[in-house]
Amino acid sequence: MAEALKLLLTGMSTVFIILIMVVVLGNLIIQLTNKFAPAPVTLTENKTGNNPVIDSKKMAAIVSAVQITTNGRGSVSSIKKVN
Repeated sequence: MAEALKLLLTGMSTVFIILIMVVVLGNLIIQLTNKFAPAPVTLTENKTGNNPVIDSKKMAAIVSAVQITTNGRGSVSSIKKVN
């Protein structure tokens, strides 16, 4: 019985330590990738002026939702209506 409990605790602690290492290393890789290789930002201009398909109130709501969701780090580059 004591040997089974010892094996159980050893196995559970090993799994727990490995899972902690996976989480820590994953977060470290994400932070390093975001720091040294950020996604390229491409801006396109709307040459036709205001988009007649999308209402200005809807466009403002979409832009504001993106700003809130991304904490000010995201932007709307284009809006296309999908049928």
